[in-house]
Amino acid sequence: MNYIKFSKLNGQGNDFILIDSTSKEISLSKEQIVEMCDRNFGIGADGLIIVRPSVISDLKMDFYNRDGSVSEMCGNGIRCMAKFAYEKNLIINKNIDIETAGGIKKIFMEVKNNRVGNIKVNMGIPEFSPEKIPVNIESRNEIFEYKIKINSKFFYINCVSMGNPHCVVFLDDNDGNLEEFPLNKWGPLFENHPIFPNKVNAEFVKIKGSDKLDMRVWERGVGETLACGTGACAAGICAIKLNKVKGNSVVVNPPGGKLSVFWDERDSNVYLEGEVSYKFDGMYYF
Repeated sequence: MNYIKFSKLNGQGNDFILIDSTSKEISLSKEQIVEMCDRNFGIGADGLIIVRPSVISDLKMDFYNRDGSVSEMCGNGIRCMAKFAYEKNLIINKNIDIETAGGIKKIFMEVKNNRVGNIKVNMGIPEFSPEKIPVNIESRNEIFEYKIKINSKFFYINCVSMGNPHCVVFLDDNDGNLEEFPLNKWGPLFENHPIFPNKVNAEFVKIKGSDKLDMRVWERGVGETLACGTGACAAGICAIKLNKVKGNSVVVNPPGGKLSVFWDERDSNVYLEGEVSYKFDGMYYF
């Protein structure tokens, strides 16, 4: 029987399995990833991250959704990876670069007594061009407040890529409480809607103040999660761009906890900030 060493971390309840492949090559099949992420028969997680060496950065992140599919980027996942790498002595610097399928991301860590606290990530410049998100809606340079009909209900969608595709919907009073919104019904319909050729992550958002949002998220290949870093960025950016909040900083509150999003006017980069939790190490047997 073979085994693999792993660690379990989470960012605002968005949980991940992390595996160190910096000194020994490790590869997993889609079936093995699905098994490890299963909450009944495996470890249980929203995603799995293999930490690899990089020739262009400090480290490389290979990220897999719960269903074994590859994702370009994960804001909470990359913050968990930074804490894992520092506290496992895979790196020695507090400020590092991590290579992802969505580009190189810069990480800034606050460290006290060799433990990582707050972690900030430069998530890069948001992409609004429909063909690069991608979303199949022609004759538009950007997709904001675009009306679509799903089943018998109309939604106004806002689309952006943060290295992976997002569709943000702002709910009003007619939609009731966010907690009661039937995400299990609408989430899969958004994820698999034909206008999204690579599927999509869907955020359903309510404005709670001049700089605060409440959010629930349906992640492609995963389902509802307690938080989503790129989703928080997408929701924050759309709220800022549509003047639903004041300024260029917003606190996003998914069910799992607070995330801070800042859109820098000087260079258009988006920053995601918050803490992550290191839970346990273990060995998984196949």
